[in-house]
Amino acid sequence: MVDIFSKKFLEGLEYETPFFVFSKKALRERYKEFKKYFPDSSIYYAMKADAEKGVLETLFEVGSGFEAASLYELKLLKELHVPPDRILYGTSVKPTSHIKEFHDYGVNRFAFDSFPELEKIASIAPKARVYVRVSVNDAGSIYRFSEKFGTVHENIVPLLVRARELGLEHYGISFHVGSQASNPEAWKNAVSSLHPVLKHLHELGLKIEILNIGGGYPCMYASTDEEITLKEVAKSVAAECKKLPYQPHLVLEPGRAMVADSAVLVTSVIARVERIEHTWLFLDAGVYNGLFESLAYQGSIRYHVTAVRPSYDAGEATFALAGPTGDSWDVVSREAQLPQDIAVGDKLVFHSVGAYNLVMVGRFNGFPKPAVYFV
Repeated sequence: MVDIFSKKFLEGLEYETPFFVFSKKALRERYKEFKKYFPDSSIYYAMKADAEKGVLETLFEVGSGFEAASLYELKLLKELHVPPDRILYGTSVKPTSHIKEFHDYGVNRFAFDSFPELEKIASIAPKARVYVRVSVNDAGSIYRFSEKFGTVHENIVPLLVRARELGLEHYGISFHVGSQASNPEAWKNAVSSLHPVLKHLHELGLKIEILNIGGGYPCMYASTDEEITLKEVAKSVAAECKKLPYQPHLVLEPGRAMVADSAVLVTSVIARVERIEHTWLFLDAGVYNGLFESLAYQGSIRYHVTAVRPSYDAGEATFALAGPTGDSWDVVSREAQLPQDIAVGDKLVFHSVGAYNLVMVGRFNGFPKPAVYFV
């Protein structure tokens, strides 16, 4: 938690709730932390986590590249004049029209994980640099990708051989261990699994340029059991990379871990209602208009929540928190510890909400996206 989110600072804000506040300082410091522990790597922020203009501007200014997954995300980068050599088209399955948009802008690095996708890229973006996404063990991660994305290890060599036959550059290999990973050795184990593949490629004269170890770096939420640090992940990855037949350039695509701790959401209590099992606090923000990842069906992520005003001497009690919509799924928490005398009009703060919540805002019951401020 950065100092800018102190109670004193938040008490002084007179914005109408609900609203998000992002700290540019926190974003810059997090980027520097990634560069500290992965000093010889290239960092491409995964825009899917949050694509607010202020986030993109801040990371662009400190030197980050960007991993984009659609022409709509590309449009945001073009508006900021991000050069194509700082952009990866990182999703492995893409519409042809989107490939063309990226290619026309000058982006020449594309992910893929199948023969049809490779043929598609070759027909629209000739001579592009391609990297194959491989499925790795993502057990223990809250959000798993191995079912939907990534080829098996046995296909890597045939796919890159075919890429060369199509006139494409066999740029590299990528993987993703799943979002909010709980195993600190997940990245190391994935690198280890590629030893024989890199050896075989090298024997065929297909030396790759990059090894993209993706994202998945976890954040400390109220629901996080054990903290995994970038330092320990980096140390194990570096040790494993040294065992490879040669050392490709390392690429990272942090999303959640880059932006989560940079923001808070400030909400107001609009009703306090006593039910049989819980005392409910209804808020002006919920899972549909600001706290999507708190929805139980989205990985059971629970946020630290605090009251803006002091608790005085009333002590604390357990509350259930609900959003303002008429939907039964709009429940944020059933175990929030807050001042016992919390009342209508009091403000609550949800911490570490910078990832995924804003990009997932809907218009259920017509509630709009909260305002977003940068400090």
